[in-house]
Amino acid sequence: MRHYEIVFLVHPDQSDQTQAVLNKFSTLVEESGGKVHRSEDIGSRKLAYPIQDQFKASYALMNIECNQDVINEIKNSFKFNDSIIRDLILTKKKEYTETSALSKQTEEEEKKENFEKPSSKEKKEVIDTKEEPKEEPKEEPKEEPKEEPKEELKAGESELSEESNDSSNTEEKDGDA
Repeated sequence: MRHYEIVFLVHPDQSDQTQAVLNKFSTLVEESGGKVHRSEDIGSRKLAYPIQDQFKASYALMNIECNQDVINEIKNSFKFNDSIIRDLILTKKKEYTETSALSKQTEEEEKKENFEKPSSKEKKEVIDTKEEPKEEPKEEPKEEPKEEPKEELKAGESELSEESNDSSNTEEKDGDA
């Protein structure tokens, strides 16, 4: 038997089905004589790009040891289950039983969000203890370097008139020949 890692995303409107799908696959693997090393319902996360016009999805991860027939049945189940919007099945060299990095990251983000949202009493205390900002000394504006004056044209001459004179001279030469 081989080791596999299965990750799938469940539509956010049907995220309550994530645990049911995990349980279904776990029983399928165990009935065939395989082992489930890790089964995680990671929860709802923001997607890097929209999938089927959805910006969030519920993630699930499984590390299993089973034969190819079970994998084929799981793939077939993914095709006919509308709640699963994306799936990935990888072959692994060994079993993985520790908590996944994605699950750890999700937990840390949830803790961070809960920590950053102070209650209304804490907000009032933060406002009262604010110090008034100190005025910083203003810097004097620096003078910009002056450009050197360009050569001035003689009175009555312009760059355009010189070009037109050149073109009329060439026309006269061509016409004389």
